[in-house]
Parts: sequence; structure tokens; C-alpha cells
Amino acid sequence: MAGAKESYIPPIYKYPDLPPVGTISDAGLEGLGAQFNRGGEGLTPWVDYIAFNAYKPKYEGGAILESVRNAEASKGDAQKLKVDDFGSVYLYVPSNIGVNYAASYSNTKFGVGGLAAAQMLGSSGSKEIAETLKNAAGGATPEFGFNAVAEASNNLARVLGTEGNVSGSALAAVSEGRIFNPYEELIFDSVTFRAHSFNWKLVGRSKKEAEDIANIIKFFKKNMLPSYDNNVTGSSPPTTTPASPTVGERLGTPFPVTGRYLQVPSRVRVQFIRVYRTGGSLSSKTASIPLFKLKDCIIDGLQVNYTPDGGYVSTNDLLVPAIELQMSLKEIAIVTASDVDQGY
Repeated sequence: MAGAKESYIPPIYKYPDLPPVGTISDAGLEGLGAQFNRGGEGLTPWVDYIAFNAYKPKYEGGAILESVRNAEASKGDAQKLKVDDFGSVYLYVPSNIGVNYAASYSNTKFGVGGLAAAQMLGSSGSKEIAETLKNAAGGATPEFGFNAVAEASNNLARVLGTEGNVSGSALAAVSEGRIFNPYEELIFDSVTFRAHSFNWKLVGRSKKEAEDIANIIKFFKKNMLPSYDNNVTGSSPPTTTPASPTVGERLGTPFPVTGRYLQVPSRVRVQFIRVYRTGGSLSSKTASIPLFKLKDCIIDGLQVNYTPDGGYVSTNDLLVPAIELQMSLKEIAIVTASDVDQGY
């Protein structure tokens, strides 16, 4: 229909866009790098990739909390997120693929009071609680006395301007050869968000591949950075005391502020995927590679080296044939024990 708005088709870029092959004629390769495909021992039936799909969730009046969605997903209750799809990039699986898991713990000194509180939480009646408090008070008396003496000593040192900073346990150590048990426990705090880092060297074996590499770099740049939200306007506070008639005329009138809001960057879904070949090209047949799954990520670092071999090189088409790409990502949801059964 004339005048109809064309629908957006998310782009898909692959590197390499053809599998390694035995002969040039089989691959249809021309130009730069074609000579390196001579003398192969056989055809490679697939290419293993890391696939990156960029998207933004649609905020439709409700908060999107990944900590809540992650918990719901563990029970199979998570609702499908409505998103805007910004396309995908497939890059060959690089070297040094690995994953780290980390949990955070902290040392917590409960002391006699904290020990009593923990025991009271398991008490079933008022008599039991009263007995726990009585025992705690009796156990705290010696420590209280030593701490009072230590505090008095420290206060005196501050008044006299002399050295001195002792604790009740320190006094007990030098006077009785023992210290008060701090009842210290190692307490679980949280799980660290997993971080990933990947390195690639991308060499354009043809003009098309060199163009694809440039588009891949652009894809990652655009999807890691914010953009101005031009659909929302802000305003500055109105002036309360006019300094001139011009300012007075502005009283109560919103003053437009350009770029008041930034849209948050895209997220990326990451997966290891095998793409099979048909003849001299890649087909739509794929399979998931069971290395490890990743939660959805944000790109928090991107480094592009346009001279990976030491000197600057460009083609007649003003394209750089070789680029080194380093990218770091961080997952936006934690991995739990139940996720391990799902391949994370």
C-alpha cells in the first residue's frame, strides 16, 4: 500500500559468514584471504558461534526488576518480557572461554547479646526467653566490667594526650591469659553477578566480510550506549524573584530543558550456538552448544584496536581488513543452585 510505513527487520551479522572449506570454488571466496583456503583436507560441516541478540524491554507502566523475575523464573512463573528487538551478531567462539562463580560472605561477631538474640528466636515460650536473657546477662557481666575499665583508660589517655587504646579483651588477655569469645560467624551475604570477557581478531577475507566487521563494531557500540529520550521534555524550576521584566514574564512558565532524560542502553541475550552448512553457505539449521548458559547481560566495556598487527592498513575501499575486538559483559541476574540444573 502506498505510503505505508515499512516494517523494521532486525539486522543479523555473522563472522565468519562462511565455514572453513577445502577449496575456493566451494566457498565462493574472492579477493583477500582466498589463498588461505587452498589445500584443505575436507569441508567443515558447521560453525560454532557466540550469538548476541540486542533488545530493550518495553516499559508499560510497571517496574521491571530482574531480582523478582529471576525468582519467578525459578518457579516457572515468570511472564514473557515484551521487547524491542535490535538484531543479532554471531561471532566465532574465541579462545579462553571460561566462567567464574563467586559468593560473598562476611565475618559477623555476635557477642553474648547476639548469641542470646539468636537463641531467643528459637524459643517457644516466655519462660524460655526469660531464662535465655538471665543467662546472657550473667555471661555479659565480666566482659562489661573489663570493657568499662578499658573505656575509662582510653578516656583518660585522650584527656592527657597520651597513647592508649585498649579493649576489654586485651585487658583480659594480659591479666588472665584469655579473651572473650566474640562468637564470630561467617554469614552469607550475596552472590556476585557473573562477568564475562571475550577477545576476537576479525579479518575481512572479502569486501563483504570487511563491511560486516564494521557493522558488527557499530552494533556493539550502539547497544552499549544510552540515547537521548526526545519524546519527553523537562522543565527548570520557575524563577521566584524577577530580576527584570523579561524574567518576570517567565514566572510560572516551564523552561524547556533539552535532553532531560537518557534511555538506558540495550540488553543482550548471549548463547553458544552451532550453525550448520548447506553446500557452500550456512543454513538455518542450528543447535545449542551445552557449554554454559548466561543470564541476560549488559555490555560494560568495549575496546577496538584498528592496528592489531602493529601498523595501519586499509583497502582501496577505505576499509580496515583486520580488527581486534575486546568486549566485557555483566549478567543482570544472579545464578542460583536451581539454575545450575538448567545449564548455567
